[in-house]
Amino acid sequence: MNKSMVYTKIDINGALTYWGPVTINNEKHYMFIVDNEDSYSPGEITKLAEILEIAMNMWKYSPVKDAKAEFIKALRRGNKSLAYSLKDEAEVAGEDILSVFCIAGMEKDDCLKRITSFEKETGFEVLKIHEDDEIFGMVLDKNRIKYKESCIELYHQIQNAGASIIFHVTGVAGIEGSADAYQLINEAWPFIQYIFPHQNIFSKYELALASNCINISIKGDSVKKNCMDLIAPFKAVGESKGKQLLETLEIFVLDASMNTARTAKMMNIHTNTVQYRLKRIKELLQADMMGTTIMPGLTVSLAIERIEKITKML
Repeated sequence: MNKSMVYTKIDINGALTYWGPVTINNEKHYMFIVDNEDSYSPGEITKLAEILEIAMNMWKYSPVKDAKAEFIKALRRGNKSLAYSLKDEAEVAGEDILSVFCIAGMEKDDCLKRITSFEKETGFEVLKIHEDDEIFGMVLDKNRIKYKESCIELYHQIQNAGASIIFHVTGVAGIEGSADAYQLINEAWPFIQYIFPHQNIFSKYELALASNCINISIKGDSVKKNCMDLIAPFKAVGESKGKQLLETLEIFVLDASMNTARTAKMMNIHTNTVQYRLKRIKELLQADMMGTTIMPGLTVSLAIERIEKITKML
């Protein structure tokens, strides 16, 4: 018998117990030792051992860890060193990782069926973990086909099947990139639906924008002031009118892909009304919203404005 030198002491209602791993005849077990102050007889101790053995068989307990699950969890926690140490045991090469994802608010069995069907159709392997109402994991392209479009199609199928929210970063750079992708998802998750309330599937582009805007909003330095200054003119035309024009611009830029017809439909107003408001906004900002130079700064400013509205309500 070989045993570990490190055992864990647990006090259970005054009874001291010591737990630790042992290997008996090359099989892994857990052993615990009890301080025998009550002078149990060998027969009583044997009976207790038999009860524990029966219970553990009923639990189908196995001390062998799921290396693939631990590998995914390490990446999601940002523990890159642990992920590197597990990659061989998990049989995952960094170059095989095509996409990482988190899916929430969908029936587990339906989601897993769609993933299984996707694996059969594409030859990709999907590692996944189910916790509470979330399924997260990664898509492996062990044949190095690199059809990123297939991954994106999978996420849209899951979206159409009723998932409340999907995050994915497709096209990652190995283990480092996968850990960074999960960090991006974790950072953006709390506020991204406030920035894009009409959307429930988010790629690395929306995630990166949301993460940057959240950081700017939290820091509150000169960068945030510069962003807020870009939309300050809306306050000069009166609270009601300014709010109306700002809401129109937010939906036009952040939700409707700068499409006037889509903006009108989302706001339940006529297209001509949207065009008139956009003309007023152009005059107010003294800038052409369709110009390539104004849009990056304006998009960030509008996203931060939405975050600010929510944080004031909380």
